[in-house]
Amino acid sequence: MKRGSSSKSSKSKENNNTRQNEQKQLQYYLPNHVEDTDIMVILHFLARYLFQSIFSAPIEHKFSQEDYKILDVGCGPGTWLLELATVHKFPKFFGLDLFPIYPTEIKPDNVEFTQGDVLKGLPFNDNTFDYVHQGNMLSVFTFEEWHSVIQELIRVCKPGGYIEFTEPELATNTGPILTRFYDALITLSDSRNVKIRISKEIIKILESSPTVKNVDYKIATVSLGTKKGGNAGQAYMEVHDGYFLNDPMPETMCKFMELSQEDYLKLFKDAKDEVESGVAPDCELYRIWCQKAQ
Repeated sequence: MKRGSSSKSSKSKENNNTRQNEQKQLQYYLPNHVEDTDIMVILHFLARYLFQSIFSAPIEHKFSQEDYKILDVGCGPGTWLLELATVHKFPKFFGLDLFPIYPTEIKPDNVEFTQGDVLKGLPFNDNTFDYVHQGNMLSVFTFEEWHSVIQELIRVCKPGGYIEFTEPELATNTGPILTRFYDALITLSDSRNVKIRISKEIIKILESSPTVKNVDYKIATVSLGTKKGGNAGQAYMEVHDGYFLNDPMPETMCKFMELSQEDYLKLFKDAKDEVESGVAPDCELYRIWCQKAQ
């Protein structure tokens, strides 16, 4: 794992090896049968395992405060919030998502979910939350929308509170077959004005904002596939499967790659075989956080 820092925080670095991590006494492990789990849930467990934490902002000492409020924007099924809420009973947890796939009845008493669209403005007053989290939204917003989304997260955060992002990045040093999929995905994203590699841009946006300080980040790296990446690499491969094979992606990608759906599925299998044969690219996950200025 690498730790980086922007110009607004002290510089430090640390390295970690995924294989060595698996041999140590860990606090967090990957679940079994990740192939049966939703992509967002897999990414949650993968990030938790690689970083050995559920979040990276320095806030855990605040969890004993009964009036501490935490918001997760784009919460999906609520996995991130629900795990925290089962361990910490004092904070009040709030989740918001465009689609109500979160639990509405069976949930801890200190968790509330709301349906809403961050692009239309969060339904909360200024300076409401002590900590605001958002994760795995790299393909959701255009580059211009990212600016407004970040400002909206800052708006609802209290002065002195923290905002944190967790985002996966496209793999680097890919083999020729997987590169065809990545090139097509980048072309597709560019056509929507979506910057698919967004993590470094988030850092730049935060660095340039006069309303935040102490911008910091960590990078965790895992090799794609089981052969080099072990269980973590297999989990990330499952994310790839879901992203490239779940509807409507095959139909959309076929147009950009000029392939029939049958040839698309065969080529994707060839890309997976390429990875497991030893051409295993490195995948990065970013944790980025900052503090709202007083």
